[in-house]
Amino acid sequence: MMITKTKLAMAILPIMLLSGCGGEDGQDGQPGGLVSTTAKTLSLEVAQPQISDGKLSLEFSATNEQNLGVINIDHIKLDMAQLMPAVDGNASAWQTLNRELCNQAESCAGKLTDKGDGNYRYEMTTALTGVNGVEFNAEFTQRLNLTVMASDLLPQTSSLIDYMPDGSEVTDNRAIVDASQCLACHDDIASIKHGGDQLENCAACHTGNKMDDASKVWPVLAHTAHIGVSPEPVGNCQTCHAMDTSAELMQGLNWQQVPTREACSSCHDMTKSPVYDHKTQLDNSQCLTCHQPQHTEDVHLGKYLKAQAEDQRGLISVDMREAKLVEENGEHYAMVSFALLDKEGQEITLPENNPANADWIVNLQLYVNWGTSVDFTNSRGYTIYVKSNKKDITQDGSDGITPAGERARTPLHSAEGNVFTYKLGPVVVEDTISGSTLDDAGFISDRLIFCFDENQQRVKCGSAGHAKNAAWNNRWFFTKDGLTDDPFYQRPAIVSNAKCGSCHGYDEIRDNTQLACRSCHSQPTEINKELANTTCFSGHDHGPNGEHLRPFEMKQFKPSGKPGFISSTADVVDPCLACHNPNTPPTQAIREMHTKAGDWDYIEQLTVSHPDHKVWMHSLHTNQRATQSDENGVRSIDYPADKANCYRCHEGDTFGVERLTERGRPLALDLDYNPDSRAHPATDITVDAYTSPVSATCYACHANTTNGQGERVINKSVRAHMEQHGGRFGVSADELEVESCAVCHSIDNLKQVHGI
Repeated sequence: MMITKTKLAMAILPIMLLSGCGGEDGQDGQPGGLVSTTAKTLSLEVAQPQISDGKLSLEFSATNEQNLGVINIDHIKLDMAQLMPAVDGNASAWQTLNRELCNQAESCAGKLTDKGDGNYRYEMTTALTGVNGVEFNAEFTQRLNLTVMASDLLPQTSSLIDYMPDGSEVTDNRAIVDASQCLACHDDIASIKHGGDQLENCAACHTGNKMDDASKVWPVLAHTAHIGVSPEPVGNCQTCHAMDTSAELMQGLNWQQVPTREACSSCHDMTKSPVYDHKTQLDNSQCLTCHQPQHTEDVHLGKYLKAQAEDQRGLISVDMREAKLVEENGEHYAMVSFALLDKEGQEITLPENNPANADWIVNLQLYVNWGTSVDFTNSRGYTIYVKSNKKDITQDGSDGITPAGERARTPLHSAEGNVFTYKLGPVVVEDTISGSTLDDAGFISDRLIFCFDENQQRVKCGSAGHAKNAAWNNRWFFTKDGLTDDPFYQRPAIVSNAKCGSCHGYDEIRDNTQLACRSCHSQPTEINKELANTTCFSGHDHGPNGEHLRPFEMKQFKPSGKPGFISSTADVVDPCLACHNPNTPPTQAIREMHTKAGDWDYIEQLTVSHPDHKVWMHSLHTNQRATQSDENGVRSIDYPADKANCYRCHEGDTFGVERLTERGRPLALDLDYNPDSRAHPATDITVDAYTSPVSATCYACHANTTNGQGERVINKSVRAHMEQHGGRFGVSADELEVESCAVCHSIDNLKQVHGI
């Protein structure tokens, strides 16, 4: 029978009124006379369980969001576990005990008493027993998880309590990881997989005496589930683990203090790798003989923590002195001047007054582009290659400034004192897409990798004992007349390092992430190693018969990071756009043969695989890209949060489409790109088609659907909907139209349909 909200409220009212007249006032913090049968938010409070003759009984109370006692709860579940203490080198371990279900409408394993005021009592009628021969031990820490099952009137709600049967204080509950660490990436614990909404539920359920598969036992599962998925290096234990104990994390240092074969082998291959060969160690009793806590911390985090403590990234910095446009013969060129500073902020004098001659520099590049309000006018921008760690086997050293095999260096235009000027261009300040942008602004970001010794002195890279790190990323804006701090000339804050850093690691002081591009950009192909050996080249290999081979690398142990070395790409907001902008056609999907001309979904696959930042970020995190088509591939992303929640990445309401409709540049395509091209990067592109900006951005999340065979395929109906409202895919510039998406998809509508 359908009950309307009005009828339901009228049905509840007599219950509340009668209880209000005849009931007794509750104690402080307990339900009073008024009660309810419904709750939008249900709160449970469980008192210390009592155990007599091995049988458990407990008292609990239930209140709703109005602090009214909730009555008529008749469907609950109890999960019990106990903690076996650490012994003989083995870590403490949870053991599963009873699970009891009580559904008054069907059957109840025990006895549930509703006291009519929001208070309840539950009594087990059978003794506590364990699974697979485990016996209840009253000397062990006990865990009880009470769950009120969901109904039409109540949400499913759990409450967990750790206790000692004799009422003494709990001193060991295997509290190792703070759930807030998980929530840096995940929306909530309950949404991760299944079960309760607390991290403790996972540990108490995935136990050795319950799981038939040893890989599903906690903490092995916690480690293996994140290998190849975690956006931070696998060896960075600090991502999840604490660096000290606390009242909340009694065993916070367990990862250091109790090394075991089970935990270590979840990350290290102890069967094949001679480095981790422990065949002579038959159990965990001798682990601490070699692996003392400080040693465990040092081998995993020593270089990383040292880099942080010494602020190694701050040893050298790029100081921008001037940037402007100059006009020559009717064309405009960018003049960019900078100095290098030491950690005291003093200018560094360089050999022959040329930074390219500094043997302590591994890589120094500055990325420049123009047109901040239209997401830039040039494909990949105008890069100053002072000195590059990127390969280019076509360079033979004949230009007089570039060593053979290195990416071609940018000539030094002039040097005055310790300030170095480079000239770039001609800069595109007017085109058919955006018109004149001469009164717009440009953008600059830096990439600097350098070498130093243990005394933090600059040393020749490759010298004995040298270390290497990357400088903090900076960003500068400039007009045709010079550098500017005016927010008017800057791109609006659409996403932020803080938002990205919630998963990828964040340094609040420097406003930089700890994201490493090469964590995901591996080089599995031989052609990659031959031509570039960097993140900037992709392509297939050829089989023995000359056929194209699609590269594939399993996700195992990816991504990884270099201990102590932080990526040179740490500012992932505007700097990425200097190259990842709408003007750069996608080539990787073609080169790797994930799509090719003539495919029925060729245009769609190129659109979702576009390197433009807004498309790239959306499609990457939702696994829409053609290069993410392989199951468990190294490029596949298991995004840990709600994909529809735009606020996870966006600042404020910047996910609206109005700005893109007004100023967005269409995405450039090269439909005839040669998959056998060996240009690196793909400089041999020819723009011959475009996709509308709003459509491409939305398509980046909504392009794919699942067919009847469970395969991911392009959904043509999505493109058709967009084309009905002005969106165009793979057309000439003359065929582009103004998109009318904002007429229906206002910011309020987007919030509604995304459920945010």
